[in-house]
Amino acid sequence: MGEQIVGRAPSRGRQLGTDMIRSLGLVAIVLLVWMYFSHPRSSDAIREVAWAPVAQSAAAVASYEVLAPPATFPWPATSARVEPQPDGTVGWRTGFYTPEEEYAAILQRGQFPKQAVAAQQDWIQAETREGVAGGTVTIGGREWTRMEGDPTPDDRRSLVLVDDGTATVVTGSASWAELETLAGTLAPVSP
Repeated sequence: MGEQIVGRAPSRGRQLGTDMIRSLGLVAIVLLVWMYFSHPRSSDAIREVAWAPVAQSAAAVASYEVLAPPATFPWPATSARVEPQPDGTVGWRTGFYTPEEEYAAILQRGQFPKQAVAAQQDWIQAETREGVAGGTVTIGGREWTRMEGDPTPDDRRSLVLVDDGTATVVTGSASWAELETLAGTLAPVSP
């Protein structure tokens, strides 16, 4: 008589199940790769705003020399606004997304009367996140004070310039080099 085969041959159903699992795994990998490359990166999703007209508006209403980068400044602006204050001073600010994918902003407020030095210091402390002075640096012929503030939720570095009752702050999570680059571009704006 013939030989008897001991053991069981794999069933066709089990083989189909294994093939289906492999196919689903391949489809999942393809979908993950597609999702990774089809969704925009954070830098692609930035909503850019026109900041130069805001700087011109600030220059038209401010009693101080509004400083801003040239209109051709290449960093995308993410915010810009003029801020009239209850004490009669006018502030303005604009924020940029830096090449290192950090945030850097220019803030100006003034002209503070001589008797309002405490109000100016309070504003600087608030904008620098309770910044502590750490030396000075000369940028574009102006002497700026470096300040490091509260690192929560991100590092806060600031360059502060106080000139003739006007406070200018260049601040953000950007590196010192990027903040200094931004401060170095600042020039008076014509209304």
